[in-house]
Amino acid sequence: MKINFKSSLLIALAASFSIIGCNKSSDPVKGKYQTGVLVANQGNFGSANGDVTYYNTSTSLAEQTIYKNVNGSFSGDVLQSITLDGDVGYLVLNGSDKIEIVDNNTFKLNNTFSDPKLDKPQYLQVINGKAYISVWGPYDSNFDLVKSYLLVMDTKTLQLVDTITTDLGVENLLYNGKYLFASNNNFGGSSTVSVIDPSIDKRVNQFTLAAGPAGMVLDANNKLWVVTTGTFAGNDGKLFRVNPSTFAIEQTINLSANPGNSLGITPDKKTLYYSVNSLIYKITIDATTASTSSFINATDVVTLNTLAVNPTNGDIYVGDALNYSTAGSVYVYGSDGTKKTSFAAGITPSQIVFK
Repeated sequence: MKINFKSSLLIALAASFSIIGCNKSSDPVKGKYQTGVLVANQGNFGSANGDVTYYNTSTSLAEQTIYKNVNGSFSGDVLQSITLDGDVGYLVLNGSDKIEIVDNNTFKLNNTFSDPKLDKPQYLQVINGKAYISVWGPYDSNFDLVKSYLLVMDTKTLQLVDTITTDLGVENLLYNGKYLFASNNNFGGSSTVSVIDPSIDKRVNQFTLAAGPAGMVLDANNKLWVVTTGTFAGNDGKLFRVNPSTFAIEQTINLSANPGNSLGITPDKKTLYYSVNSLIYKITIDATTASTSSFINATDVVTLNTLAVNPTNGDIYVGDALNYSTAGSVYVYGSDGTKKTSFAAGITPSQIVFK
């Protein structure tokens, strides 16, 4: 039999290219939780049952206690927040005074960070191989905060390399590529935002807004927006637009209410969302006054504890803490304000993270 070597070579090459094409993937499967939505559930205070809910947006199915499912025990007491950095996830445990470090695609525990200075940690931001951790710090005999600060941790060695003093009750963190902004809330007892330069690990400025700075976002013009929760029952919350280079206040919007801690922004970064009880309001970044009517009346929500916007499609996710002692829920609204779905969460959903 005569063999056509040219034809055989072409067939072999075609087969090899077909195999390469089938195996080629720009998004290899790294784990069960590679994409979707994560919900940080604080758990019952003192019960060490804080954990994570995973919501698969493709199947519309929720899986509870994914940390416990993988590692055999709950993540700890009061899971305050989750920060993702590449394939690494940092679970900040406010009550346990520790940070659990996981592979955020599988949620397998890789390491744990703890230190005597890690006293009631809140949030974490990774910048150039260093983790900046907002820490409430110690109480006095009257349960008033004595000092608050940011801890700076080397993410490779898990060693503390610096401490940066802030005002009392430091919480939310936002990095704009040059400065790290830290809002000081202290239940309305503080009114400032600290400005940290990560290149020198120093607080280089601090500007005053109003009682209780909380959630922060960057808009389409790279301006910093901060919501302040106000004094207790004072109906004096505000929205501020701040120039992130000069730290000058460019716009102040009175909300005539005590809004929640969360501040969301649409994918095009031109519209903000904030909540007052179970009402969700929206306001454009060029507005000068607050809206007098709500965008969403979340009638199904008992205790709106957190709000977040999906940066891909603009869906609005709302965490319902119910009575803070039983399993809560998450409600999802479309960008047009209509309710799309809901799913079960853990006890006191406190933060929603999109992967």
